[in-house]
Amino acid sequence: MIEQETALPATAPAEEPRWAWPPLFGLLEVQFGAAVGYLQTAVPYWLAKDGMPLAEIGVLSGTAFSPHAWKLLWVPLIDLGPWRRVWYGVSTLLTALLLLACAMFPEPAQHLGVFTLMLTALQAAATTAHAALNGLMATTSKPSDKGRTGGWQMAGNVGSTAMMGALAIFLATQFSRQVAGIVLATLVLASGAGIFWITERHDPATTPTGPLFKAAVDRVKSIVMDLVRTAFSRDGLIMLVLCLAPVSCGALTNLFSAMAGAYQVPEHTVEMVNGPGMAVTGAVGSLLGGWMSDRMNRKLAYALMGGATAMAAFAMAAGPMTTDTYIWGSLAYSFANGAGFAAFAGMVLEMVSDGAAVTTKYSLFVAASNFAISYTTALDGHASEFRGIGTRATIAADGLITLVGISIVALIFVLFLRKKPAATAATA
Repeated sequence: MIEQETALPATAPAEEPRWAWPPLFGLLEVQFGAAVGYLQTAVPYWLAKDGMPLAEIGVLSGTAFSPHAWKLLWVPLIDLGPWRRVWYGVSTLLTALLLLACAMFPEPAQHLGVFTLMLTALQAAATTAHAALNGLMATTSKPSDKGRTGGWQMAGNVGSTAMMGALAIFLATQFSRQVAGIVLATLVLASGAGIFWITERHDPATTPTGPLFKAAVDRVKSIVMDLVRTAFSRDGLIMLVLCLAPVSCGALTNLFSAMAGAYQVPEHTVEMVNGPGMAVTGAVGSLLGGWMSDRMNRKLAYALMGGATAMAAFAMAAGPMTTDTYIWGSLAYSFANGAGFAAFAGMVLEMVSDGAAVTTKYSLFVAASNFAISYTTALDGHASEFRGIGTRATIAADGLITLVGISIVALIFVLFLRKKPAATAATA
């Protein structure tokens, strides 16, 4: 008797993950650059023209930028479910609307409290979208492309921040502040539409398996445990040290415009260097830094880019106090700083790509890095008083502080980090 063969069901091949295209993250970062550039460049310029004292402008800017520091209070909400695209989309829409509202606000110098509140809300919306985008980068970018993804995001960040601020001033000069707001809001919405080309990966841990309240509590517990486990692990502590060390802070970019007088730089040149000039050089440096960090240990790449920043600072400090030195020194520093920021992003993306608290972990390491930028900027400024040397001392101090940070990284690398990351090995 011939037995009838039983056909076994064919095993369906595992579906290939749909990884996001790295340049998309540069486009999606435009909303953040528009909000930051508007407050960082355009608003102080307009308020000063309206006769507001510099001290009051400083208080307004410091207050309005504060959400970038205390966003950790609500960023964990983004990790509660698979809705990072929704968080980004809604926050980007709010960013566009608040940009428009700030531009349309009549006589801001006469209603400073309300105007400051609106600008603060603008930064809160922008930084929330930025945090959601960081989570999407960590979970949807190909492991071997973490550096390139970080490079594109940082190119969009530094490039759009400089360009959008300069564009707002140009449009207000040629037309009106209202027209500037309309154009920036339109660009934010147009660039944000790129989110529809990002496929968010499904995380089974975010699917409720019981009562909704219990599922939410369990998810919060998993986020807290993942954050604590990462932060206090060997690799997490090393990463925190790297972020807190002054390796590639780029602190001089916060001071270059204030140094223009020492170099006798015309006002128009200052605008071009600190606007389009730094936008282009920072973006190109970011792309190069991201490309390099995919081809070596990403922490080593971060240290090398910091070294390039320090060398640019030392070269500028040694040059004559002329306009030409200001131009090439600022742009060279901006180029190296963009590469350093991209290497930083690739390094952090490699660290936080898995777990329940992806967005929160990324924000934690960014907050540590922002603290390093803040104290390095303060130290650079105080260095100008050293023996009456002035601007040269500030620039040289930045290079020296950076070398101290690189020494810390070198020691950590020798002791703990000599092996190549798995993502790098996969690309070989």
